Amino acid sequence: MTTSTRSAPDVVIAGAGIIGCATAYFLAAEHGLRVVVIERDGIASGASGGAAGELGAVGRHRFSEAFTRFIMRGIELHTELAPALREESGVDYLLGDIPLLRPAFEESEAAELREQMRWQHGLGMDVEWLDAQAVRGLGTWLTPDALGAALTVERQLEAYPFALAVAQAAEHHGVEIRTGEVTGVLRSGGRAVGVRIGSEELAAGAVLVATGPWAVDAGAWMGATVPVSPLRGQIVHLAPPGGMPMPQHAIFHETGYLLPKAGGDLLAGTTQELAGFDRQPTSEAQDGIMEAVVRLAPAVIDAPIRDLTACLRPSTPDGLPIIGAVEGWQDLYISTGHAFKGVTLALVSGRSLAQLMTGEAPDVALDDYSPARFAGAA
Repeated sequence: MTTSTRSAPDVVIAGAGIIGCATAYFLAAEHGLRVVVIERDGIASGASGGAAGELGAVGRHRFSEAFTRFIMRGIELHTELAPALREESGVDYLLGDIPLLRPAFEESEAAELREQMRWQHGLGMDVEWLDAQAVRGLGTWLTPDALGAALTVERQLEAYPFALAVAQAAEHHGVEIRTGEVTGVLRSGGRAVGVRIGSEELAAGAVLVATGPWAVDAGAWMGATVPVSPLRGQIVHLAPPGGMPMPQHAIFHETGYLLPKAGGDLLAGTTQELAGFDRQPTSEAQDGIMEAVVRLAPAVIDAPIRDLTACLRPSTPDGLPIIGAVEGWQDLYISTGHAFKGVTLALVSGRSLAQLMTGEAPDVALDDYSPARFAGAA
């Protein structure tokens, strides 16, 4: 076994997904630390690169007020930091607005949407109810069967270019991204003092595990339970039917969504499958997604299919991410379990954790996301 002869970094991060790269970015850019990121595959090779890239605080999943505000702050940071990330990385990841319709097809759905809108207004969100006539007047792809829809203007980006931009902006501030597989955490007394990478030991002042659903394996290294599971999500990539322009509105419903991307794809999704670590897309998922989306937007029936992709989202039993210090250790941290909101939460999660790791009070409190809430879990 060998020990790295390079000077020890302040922090070593396992995982170059968007969460690991974003945390590295803030540790270096805002705190001046030397950071090394270790990735066994490639930057954003998991869920980070395969996400739809829609940045929304509501949708198929109704969250608590505290978590919704956390998401809203994440979206604000996307707008605030985009100029710097583009300049430092040289990557334009096409951050922009997208009008989004959430339709109702039954009176019970309409009532639920209106109730959700009252809650959204209380949080300061701008959302408008459109009746059936107003929806049809927009000239969208939405089926005329809709009784009405809630209209919001949300933000979106191209997920893989965004992850590359954050990684390259981090490198601009001195972060080093290396290829390798972290297989253990080095401990001295009660402190994390580095990681094991194959036969090499890399010393560091602190360690962060940010390996998405694979963080479950890190529990054995840390002597702690990491209740994170892979949730497979598949997306169909379409082109508009011949002669039709790209739609200008996204459509999101409990049964599926249709999302036009500035990069040229028309995304249809998605699935929520407990399929272990199997990342292979399936024809069954494609058929199910297309059937649901055609009911929302009948024109899609003639849309050519360009691709079918799948990724594994890290999910937790309570639907909240795991962000913070690992109990029983000093200088050991974990950040995973962001599920559908990894891209949306990357910047607020990364900045808040970087503040916590450097002894500052986080701008956004992380108490609700502490790993300690799962202490003693089987």
